[in-house]
Amino acid sequence: MEKNGADAMKFGLSNFPSVATNDVIEQEVLDLGDAEQLTAPLTESDQELASLIRHVGMTSIADIDQLINELEEARDYLKSEEKRIRAETARYTALTQAASASVKIIFDAVRDWRKAGKSDRMQLGASGFEVTDSAKLDER
Repeated sequence: MEKNGADAMKFGLSNFPSVATNDVIEQEVLDLGDAEQLTAPLTESDQELASLIRHVGMTSIADIDQLINELEEARDYLKSEEKRIRAETARYTALTQAASASVKIIFDAVRDWRKAGKSDRMQLGASGFEVTDSAKLDER
């Protein structure tokens, strides 16, 4: 069975590891803060900056998680729509085939009637040339 373009280009977010492991990432961010402390003593502004970076990083991670969830919901919706559209297409295909078969039956019946009517007219036309008395024609 040949796959169509949508099937051939399937890609899923489930193939990627989830970013929902905030604890690991948060620990990495904290480790960066610890590394900064090892290199030089942090001033109050440096600590505020590190805190701001952690906060922005965590917000970004939360935004990415939310986006992944929305994309997965969109994927599920599109898959259900694909199934619905395939079912409707199959139904319309069946209806179209039934309509075409009905048209063919009607066409064949009309053609047969025309052929039968033409041969009947031919037979009536041949008998119309019979010789009749002119007196009988005048009586009508």
